Amino acid sequence: MKLRLIDPERLIPDAHTAAEAAVRGVEVLIIDHLRSKNDKTKPNRYGLPKSNYYAEASKDVAASVDGNKINVEIGYPGISLHYEGGTVYPTGGKKNIAIPIDPSVAGIWPSEYDPTPKHEKTFVSPAGAIGDRETGKILWILLPHAKIQADKTVLPTDAEIFGTVEEALMEAVS
Repeated sequence: MKLRLIDPERLIPDAHTAAEAAVRGVEVLIIDHLRSKNDKTKPNRYGLPKSNYYAEASKDVAASVDGNKINVEIGYPGISLHYEGGTVYPTGGKKNIAIPIDPSVAGIWPSEYDPTPKHEKTFVSPAGAIGDRETGKILWILLPHAKIQADKTVLPTDAEIFGTVEEALMEAVS
């Protein structure tokens, strides 16, 4: 008499089932990782309050299987710039980009701070800064470009990703 304890189909899942399990695991890992970077209780590395940037980016993660590859796309603007680094230039015919240097204006465009046609609330200094006319406080500095340093912590490490794939494959066979 033969006794079958484990069905062979369950022992080794087909490639598609394994790939789907792996892609779901990687997608959840990246979403959770991006959300964890959004701790608003701590300021960012420049001392400014954190925005919802990474939480918003986590909503734009899409993973798929293409043959024996897992493709992950994060369509949110700037994620690859933060991960790989690079230079940001002004757009829309502007000469400079405004970098907030005061926590009170973090995440606010100068035009949102002072939407009046003649910018009665703000001033632009000859040194290239935008300030509050009432307080004299400098709020943004104006730069022709800004260099963004690469930050590999934007995404999980390769070891975390491979560990997640391994876990997903183990779950697929159990």
